[in-house]
Order: sequence, then C-alpha cells, then structure tokens
Amino acid sequence: MVSVLALLVLVITNSFAIEKHFCGDNLITSSVFAELEKCSGCLDPDDVTNIIDHCCKDVIDVQEGQDATTAKKIDDLDVGQQVFLVAFGNAFFSLFQPDSKRPENSLHYDPPTISFDLQSCYQIYLI
Repeated sequence: MVSVLALLVLVITNSFAIEKHFCGDNLITSSVFAELEKCSGCLDPDDVTNIIDHCCKDVIDVQEGQDATTAKKIDDLDVGQQVFLVAFGNAFFSLFQPDSKRPENSLHYDPPTISFDLQSCYQIYLI
C-alpha cells in the first residue's frame, strides 16, 4: 500500500514534455522522451540543417508536475468524510483477518477407540 502511494507521488511530481512535428496541418511524429525525426519534405536539399519555415513547425507541450504536496490531517475532513474513511478502513482490513484454525464444535472431540488391529485382521503388513 505504501509503495503504491509512493509511486503515485512520484508520477504526480514529475514533469515531461511532449514534442510534436507538423508538416502543414498534418501531424508527422510525436515524442515524449526521444529526439523528434524531421520529415524529408521539410529539409532544404541544399542545406540539411535549415528547415523551410512555411512547411513545418514543431510544437512542444510541457506538462508541469506538482511542485509541492500537501498533507491533510483527519481533522481537516468533515464528519461525513471521516465516517466514510473509518468505515472503509474497517471493512478493508477485516478482509485480511485470519480464519480460525479449528471449528468450535471440535474442541473436545475424542477419537473412537480401536477394538481390534486392522492390519492383523486383514493380514496387511508393511515390509
């Protein structure tokens, strides 16, 4: 449970950028972590480093992560939320209670007495 919450905090606080390459009005490539690949129609055949401005454009969307996390106490919640939280916690943790090992009616069970030896009666012997 703690590891899931730690992972959630890590994901929320990370920032990343989504890069998109458009040729005209068409989306050619998009990338989150890697370098964008430029389309071949946007490159000037004389100079490979220059991109023709009227054809292509790059758009970068930056998704900012949360800078500060706030911790709330149970006193900050209203009464209805507190009741729900306590009832949910009680119901959730009652799922993981161990079952009783023996049924209640077999606590004082006496096994039946053996009146004769079955191995001798049926002449079955272990070698």
